[in-house]
Formats: sequence, structure tokens, C-alpha cells
Amino acid sequence: MGRRALGIALLASSALLLASTAALYLVEYRRRLASVEADARSLFEAQAPGIVEALWDYDAELARILADSMRNYPFIEYVALRDEEGGLIESGKRRPGAARLSYPLRKDRGGGASVAVGELALEIDRPRILAEAGRQALVSAALQALLLAASSAIVLALFDRMVTRHLSAIAARMDRLEPGGRGPPLSLDKREVGDELDVLVASFNAMRENLDSAAASERRAMEELARSLREKETLLQEVYHRTKNNMQMIASFLSLEAAASEDEGLRATLAGMIGRITSMALVHKKLYESRDLSRIDLGDYLRDLVAEIGRACLAERAGIGIELEAEGGTICALDAAIPCGLAVNELAVNAARHAFPGGRPGRIRVGLARKAGGDVELSVADDGIGLPPGFDFRRDGGLGLQTVLSLVEGQLRGRLSLGPGPGTSWTAEIGEAALGLPRP
Repeated sequence: MGRRALGIALLASSALLLASTAALYLVEYRRRLASVEADARSLFEAQAPGIVEALWDYDAELARILADSMRNYPFIEYVALRDEEGGLIESGKRRPGAARLSYPLRKDRGGGASVAVGELALEIDRPRILAEAGRQALVSAALQALLLAASSAIVLALFDRMVTRHLSAIAARMDRLEPGGRGPPLSLDKREVGDELDVLVASFNAMRENLDSAAASERRAMEELARSLREKETLLQEVYHRTKNNMQMIASFLSLEAAASEDEGLRATLAGMIGRITSMALVHKKLYESRDLSRIDLGDYLRDLVAEIGRACLAERAGIGIELEAEGGTICALDAAIPCGLAVNELAVNAARHAFPGGRPGRIRVGLARKAGGDVELSVADDGIGLPPGFDFRRDGGLGLQTVLSLVEGQLRGRLSLGPGPGTSWTAEIGEAALGLPRP
């Protein structure tokens, strides 16, 4: 950083040097040109009386000699003398870019009267003046550049010695800085004078101490948080376990009540309640068996649910089977798993009870599939007798179908549809957001 700053300062100084050289060149050129013009005027005033007398006396040779003598001045390259009759006397050679000066020649007749006898024109060698001014500016610029280079080298060497090497030592120590790392405090190979580097070293050592203290506090906080999370996970698992046990106990009481009752309607109602309670108990069983206490694998859950429906409803129904076709890895949130299980339980139990009358054999198929857009499709289908013609499940469905509608379209914000025969085919399309699913 120090070298770069010095480099930028050197570039800025060089730019200022170039600007000052250009300004010096311009000023020197104008000064020299003004001086030469003043000298030319003085020379004209000295030679003018003799030239005027020569022209008045028609002495062309004398006028030529006097005019030619003016070219002895270093910057006058050309002299032109013109009389009143148009005669021209030239001396020297004209050059491109020369500055032309013209002076009138008049003969004093006394009494304040005068008469014009001609005109004298001089051409000043302006390119030569430019060259000399440029040489002087370049010499001055070279001396300044030499001084600038020498001073920059001295400053850079002093900066390296007094600043850069210490900054490099600090940077190297910072690269090796780790929270909780051991080692002596940072110190520089210099005498302490209370300058900015000493302040920086003191700040670094204080920062290291604060960082070590913060790292230790963070470790303690993380350990405490991990312990608290383990306790909460243990407590939550115990809650799920107890909830499952309580639901199973309630289902057992209902089963005893159904077995003791001679009312077929009551027994059917109690069986439906037992199935619903069992489906919810399975969710809590899956949760306390899972590492994630807020999500379960929907496919595994439905597999256990289908097996439970088969044991509860089809154990005494020879020729009727129930099967599951489910894609694995569909992780579902707790709040969505329960209504999904209740809906599947309601449709599958309804098929087991009504789709195969009179000992008719058949199959019930429960499906779970992840669609291309990320949504989930739940299906329950059978190859039974199907529904009556003109049946509208939204209008004609009983309590069970109304419950399924409430679960799918109310809680899960999905869509329930009835497919064409043969048999009965239910499909529930549920969005991934309602199920809390990660994107595939």
C-alpha cells in the first residue's frame, strides 16, 4: 500500500512537473520574444536617422549597407527597405514562421512637419527563439526530474525502512491469526515512540485478546445451545411417544366398545374413528423414530398406514388386497402429514367397505407421486363396483367424503378429483408449499 501511494504521488509529481515545464516554456518564449522585439525597436531607432538620410539623398548603396548591418543582431534574419517610389532593398532570407515588424521612415522638415520617405520591415527568427526557450525549459525540467527522482528514492527507502517492513510484519501476523490461537503478543523491531505503528500494534494485541475472549464465549454458548437442543429433542420425542401411546389407548377403548356393542351403525362409526386415530398415532410414531422431529417421510408413513388399514379392514375379507405405490424421499411437514393420512385412510376404508359387496374380490391401490412442477399427487383407486351414475361427490357425498374435501381443499389448499371408471379413482393434487416440501 505504501509503495502504491508513493507511486501515485510520484506520478502526480511528474504530471505537475510536465505542466510546470510547459508553463515555463510558454513564459520563457514570450519573455524572449518581447525582449527581441524591444531590442529590434531600439536597433531601428538607432539606425533610422542614417537610413532616412540615405533615402532622402537617393543613396541606395548607403541605405543597403545600413539595412544589412541590422542583420548582425542574432535574431534578425531578414530586412526589407522600401522607398516611397516602391523601390525595394532586401537583405537576408525569409524563413517560415518568422515574426514580422514594420516601422515607417519619415524625414523631419522642421517646425514639427515631416514627410514619409519609406518603410523598414524586419523579420525575427521566431523558431530560433522557440528552440532556445525549449532548451532552457528542458534543462530546467531535467534538473527538477533529477531532484524528484533522488528525493523519491530517498523517501521510498525511508518509508520501506520505517513503515513498509513493519506493516508487512503486522499483515503476516494477521494472516496467522486464529481464534484461541496461542503465541506472544505482537511486537515490532523498532523503538517505541508512540507513533501510529505503535498504536496499530496495541490495537492488534487488544483485538486478539477480544477475539480469543469472544471465541471462548461463543464456544460456551454453542455448547449450552447444543445441550438445550438435546434436552428439547428428548422432551419432544417423549411427547410424541406419549401422544402415540395415548392415541393407541383411545383406539383400544373404542375397539372394546365396538366389540361390546350390537349396533352395527355404532360399530361402523367407532371403526371409522379408530382408523382416524390410528392414522394420527402413526404420524407421531414416525416422528419420534425420526431424526427430524418436525418432518417425516410421507412414503414411509403411508406404507405403515396402508399396512394398518389392511390389518384392520381386510383381515377377514379374502380376495381383497391393498397395495402402495410410493416414491421415496418425499419429506413432509407434520402439519401436512396428518391431513394426508386422514384423507387416505378415509378413502381407502370407504373402498374396503363399499366397493366389493357380496364377497367380490378386488384390489385397492394407494399412490404417491412427485410431479414435474414439484407438487404431490395422492391417489386412492379400486376396481370395485364404482359409484352410482350421476353421483356428484361435492353434492352427494356423505360425512366421510366431506371430511376428505375439508382436509384436501381446506387444510392443504389442494384439489380433489374423481376419475372415470371402472371402479373408483380419487386423486388429490397438493402444492409443495402446503406440504412444506423442499424443491427437487
